[in-house]
Amino acid sequence: MQPADPSLTKALQDGERSADHRVRLGGRELGPQVSSWSLDQSYATDLPDAMRAFSGSSSAQLELTLGGRGGVSGPALYGPWAPRATGDVIRPRQSVTMDWGLAGSALPQFRGTVRSRSAQSGGEAVSLTALDGAERLRMPARLPRPSGGIDADAPYGPSLANNWTASPTWCVDHLLRNAGIHTCPPPRPTSILYASLHGGAAANIGYLTALSGDWTKWTKTNAPWEAAVQGPASGLASAEYIPSVRPVNRLGDGLWAEAWFDNTGSAGGTRQLDLTLSWTPANLTPHYTTVRVDFTKGELQAFSGKDKVPTGNGSIVWTVPALTTQSGRWHIGFWLKFSSAGVPTFEARVRYPDGNGIHCTPGTVAGAVAASHLGNVILRLGNLRVEGLQVSSLTTVPSTPADILQEGRWTKTAALDPPDTGLRVIPAVSGTAWEAITAIARATLSTAEFDGNGIFRWRNRSRWANAPTTSHLTVTSARELASLTVTEEIDACRNYCSVTWDNWENVSVNKIAKSKISTARLSIPAGTTGTLVFGRGDDEYDCWPPETYVDALPGCISFRNADSDTAANVHGAVEVGTVISDGAVTVTMRNRSSSTVWLRGGARSMDMLAPTVSGDGGPGKHWYSAWNTISQGHYGVQLYEHDPEGWVQDSRAAREIAEALRAAGVYPVPLLQDVEILADPRIQLGDVVRVKDTTGAVLDSLAWVVGIKTEAEGQAVKQTLTLRGATYNGVPTDTGLTPDPPVSGSVA
Repeated sequence: MQPADPSLTKALQDGERSADHRVRLGGRELGPQVSSWSLDQSYATDLPDAMRAFSGSSSAQLELTLGGRGGVSGPALYGPWAPRATGDVIRPRQSVTMDWGLAGSALPQFRGTVRSRSAQSGGEAVSLTALDGAERLRMPARLPRPSGGIDADAPYGPSLANNWTASPTWCVDHLLRNAGIHTCPPPRPTSILYASLHGGAAANIGYLTALSGDWTKWTKTNAPWEAAVQGPASGLASAEYIPSVRPVNRLGDGLWAEAWFDNTGSAGGTRQLDLTLSWTPANLTPHYTTVRVDFTKGELQAFSGKDKVPTGNGSIVWTVPALTTQSGRWHIGFWLKFSSAGVPTFEARVRYPDGNGIHCTPGTVAGAVAASHLGNVILRLGNLRVEGLQVSSLTTVPSTPADILQEGRWTKTAALDPPDTGLRVIPAVSGTAWEAITAIARATLSTAEFDGNGIFRWRNRSRWANAPTTSHLTVTSARELASLTVTEEIDACRNYCSVTWDNWENVSVNKIAKSKISTARLSIPAGTTGTLVFGRGDDEYDCWPPETYVDALPGCISFRNADSDTAANVHGAVEVGTVISDGAVTVTMRNRSSSTVWLRGGARSMDMLAPTVSGDGGPGKHWYSAWNTISQGHYGVQLYEHDPEGWVQDSRAAREIAEALRAAGVYPVPLLQDVEILADPRIQLGDVVRVKDTTGAVLDSLAWVVGIKTEAEGQAVKQTLTLRGATYNGVPTDTGLTPDPPVSGSVA
């Protein structure tokens, strides 16, 4: 329920029924010209109407009737063929906000865009329809599909128990970010690796290839921004990534690696984070550059050498005492740049929780790195909370607070409940991003909606899993309640609930069977980019950029310094990347050198791995069922089958969903229809209302608000709620009754 100021609260207590509204279109106040309006909000759930549970998405719809001004009619000013100077204020896709309230105090109810407008010939008003922030999510739904969760070469573990590639919450967050709706600092324009860590280790930009250690702890408590991975209390968890583009180390650009941390209450264990960037030269023997944050020692370190274990290489150290004394949200960024001879230089910038910070001056580590490309990025995490990990290719090191922290370049406009269901494989999606979010909400018994301020809110099933004991508002037949119909029906009872789940444990991928092979021979002049485009089937997982090598072996690409297969190979000159979209994979090859290079390699010039499920395999279909025999004795077996369509992938989650459904449907709850009340602008979807009717229905029950329809004509306002009962009227006793059997007699 929205908070209200004293004047609005008093007006509601006094039974005020004369409403005020404010309407802005295109940033202009047009409220005085609005003669009537209607706002409809409800969850598009697929659960039975009378069941004590709800899920799905809500897309609010606002309808307005707008008159003219200054003696000019509404259609002449605002109709589809009105002059642009006046008509554009309500054109389709124009911004709309609406507040309403009482006694001169109004609360935000709607923020969206115009969907349509219409005007009748000879009429005086224009009608328009607007939809809320869901309109911003009408672009195609796109989610990454990393194969590492079922990759036999880099197994995540024998089960999902310790390894969350992603989660439904992570997927919703990713879809929102694609639409510019953010929960934490977004990827920079030149980011080559970005992992939000909002309920999964998968990369939003780049490719997750391996996990080890415990990746099951995801928290909102003391997260730097929205949600974070909680590293293990002892030891390190690790994740390996391949960037979306493989930078080379013989150019003037540098790499900026950064993350947000929170160390509140993180006592003991290994309070450390390592980020290793491996560089692949002609002989495929990696060179490792690592940056380390150590909260226990109060140090930042940088390492460079051929030993995969950072401490086996040369290093430089910066002492940062605040790491051991301050707690809260930190931002730490490292800058890595190579000289023309391949000598690495490191520097770091730290923002403390108290708002101060430090610049760790540049330092070099002895030993040149051969001409190479970036192979992979390895994250090792100890007892810290981390989110918003990214690596960007930049021409200069960020130096101002605005550049370092991206201040003023984004706004937090979404809030997510903690992740509660892990995914080993991200299911394929289709349709719009909003349709995908709706499907995920229904599958996981969650809700998705935009509030009156335009903030997106994702709530998991915990909001209704337990029956409430208190209410946000009480409505009574003596004052607030105008009409009410109460129904009890057998469809409200679901005492045998089954949930399917996909078991990926024994499924693996084949990366070679459908690899993308090219025999193309391309000339790529200095400073230009060549491309190769391949089709991508629905059965294929994400393809990462091939590595530059002397031959086009599986997973490799070959470049020469002349238009000949026998010409010398070129290394550390071409940045190879992949872009996946709309059924295609595009390989980009950007020549960063000062000379032309050729894509050539004898029989083939490139062999890019394309993971698919091995053989005819796929996930095993399993069920988890929960039932209540006492309820079945009274109401018979009432079945409800829930198919999450791939969004549940372990028995624990299936059990929790099945048991939540059983608890919600074990006994019929009252179905409250057409509940007309004294209009209250504070009420929101998901609120709990206590309904007390002492006149006809004789009811005193708690119920969830799953639909709100508010209508106004002038200053007269009417509000009707759709409610789902939150409690049932006890277990039947059938006192003094002897029910007749279902059959009389028998068949001879």
